[in-house]
Amino acid sequence: MDSKVISQIIIVGLVMGGGITIPVLISWFDHRTRTRGLDTLRIYAERGQEPPASVIEAVRTVTDTWGYSTRPRAATPQTRGNHLAHAAASTVIAVGLAGLVWWRVSAYDEKGVGIIVGILAALFFAGSVAARLVYAYYTPNK
Repeated sequence: MDSKVISQIIIVGLVMGGGITIPVLISWFDHRTRTRGLDTLRIYAERGQEPPASVIEAVRTVTDTWGYSTRPRAATPQTRGNHLAHAAASTVIAVGLAGLVWWRVSAYDEKGVGIIVGILAALFFAGSVAARLVYAYYTPNK
């Protein structure tokens, strides 16, 4: 191996290592934050006291690192417009992929895995269009 190949391997290793290190560190910091919140509640449990609502809310706010509320909330009903918007986006993607596949096959006589993947992806989005149109048809008019 020459020095160019070795330097490429080192660069790929650094990029992959960074890609692995970042999520691991995020998970570790999230775990550490939640553990500290539990330690705060554990202090009240050891004393045999009920923590005040303000402490519980503060712990919930601090340990909720991603901004997701742990409180249950009512699901928002899907609307006909929502389903039609998804159908329109999926139609654009399906037609675009089908056009790309058509162009690659007709202009370059290309065959292979890329064409098969393009066809399968176009079929997936076409199926998604069909499903969203059925959902839009059966959604109550609001």
